[in-house]
Amino acid sequence: MLGAACPGTVETGQPGSSDGAGGGTPNGAGGSGKTGAGGAMSTSAGGGSGSSSVGGGNGTTGGASGTAGATGSGGATGGGGKTGAGGTTGSGGKTGSGGATGAGGKTGTGGLTGNGTAFGQCRFHFGTIDAIARANTSVIPQLDFYTPGWMASISDTFDMGYVCTDTKAGGTFANQVPVIVAYAAAFYVKRHSGLADCNAAPAGSTADLCHQGADAIQTNLAAIVNVYKSFGQGFAACYGTTRPIIFEMEPDFYQYTYNTGTTVQTKPWTYAQAGQIMGQFVGAMKASLPNALFSMDISPWVGTNNNTGSNGSDNGANWYSNFDMTQFTFINTSGGSTNAAAAQIRGNAMTWAGVSHATGKPILADTGYGFNGSSAGPDPAWDSATNINARMLDGVVSISQYNPASNWGTTIAGVRGQLSAPIVCP
Repeated sequence: MLGAACPGTVETGQPGSSDGAGGGTPNGAGGSGKTGAGGAMSTSAGGGSGSSSVGGGNGTTGGASGTAGATGSGGATGGGGKTGAGGTTGSGGKTGSGGATGAGGKTGTGGLTGNGTAFGQCRFHFGTIDAIARANTSVIPQLDFYTPGWMASISDTFDMGYVCTDTKAGGTFANQVPVIVAYAAAFYVKRHSGLADCNAAPAGSTADLCHQGADAIQTNLAAIVNVYKSFGQGFAACYGTTRPIIFEMEPDFYQYTYNTGTTVQTKPWTYAQAGQIMGQFVGAMKASLPNALFSMDISPWVGTNNNTGSNGSDNGANWYSNFDMTQFTFINTSGGSTNAAAAQIRGNAMTWAGVSHATGKPILADTGYGFNGSSAGPDPAWDSATNINARMLDGVVSISQYNPASNWGTTIAGVRGQLSAPIVCP
């Protein structure tokens, strides 16, 4: 779906374009190259579910996590209140187990995660792709994170040692957290099964991710899991297993369930199958990277029941109920432009606050990009302190401007002083 930086053209509503993962339509995603954030990707992905939060926040499960440590008794009632899983005392003291174990996954009822393990400072976070930052180094001191090339874009085995080099002491991004788009399953079947991104196949052909992707991934599942294992082991060896590193998993994973309308998979997954497969991908990396944090993609048009009523009207609650959300710290947008000044993420019924509450996860937002990773241009709406403060109340904790203005570093410095305190600090 992507070329150098991120996904493709942006539409709204229904599937069927060769958009990037995160446009207005539910199409595939992609990316490649060390300097881009990925290949051309489909429209955005994701949804919201009813999982509880990890380690506290409003409405968290509190119980399991609150019992950690001598001071964690606050979780017994499961309410958590404003202090979530023990609040200042429920983190289990030195053991801190309240955050890691306190998420209810499929059974949670909302609230936000916030165990303070992802970013060093409690504030709204800004990031961009590595190529943009290298071309305008004045912005780097203002960044909390950056996105390198998309994972597994050209290889089935670990080839991202440059991330470790860039983030070591004295490196270009020594003070930033790498946020890596993991599109390994899609890249694998594009390379080995001859598939294109959604609707990017030749006229009359259905050899694309939106038609044959689900079958191809299922057929090659063991090999794809091994790709994830290879990258997990590679990062563990050169990056280490203590510093935070974030993986945004498989943009527009929802596309593999298409079974109605003009875009139909030859062997579509049920929502339950999608959840089981995603669990294997995360588990394969987590085995080597206990420090890694994972994010699940948002498709604002996600259906309420196995792709029926696909307009995001339930904020993805049913979709995400099929995933083990205890594996995830975040949910994220990807690909197409997002609404900084509106309650709705795009043109669908799903809202920022709705999906964050349904999943219990904070949101990593993005501004989008065009076809084959082409520039979508700066989005000044995401430079507005008024807009950012409103979205922070909806659960958004960061924005990635994939192609910001040249003076973005100065803009960030000015905006920071106008922002409210975050409601969650992941």
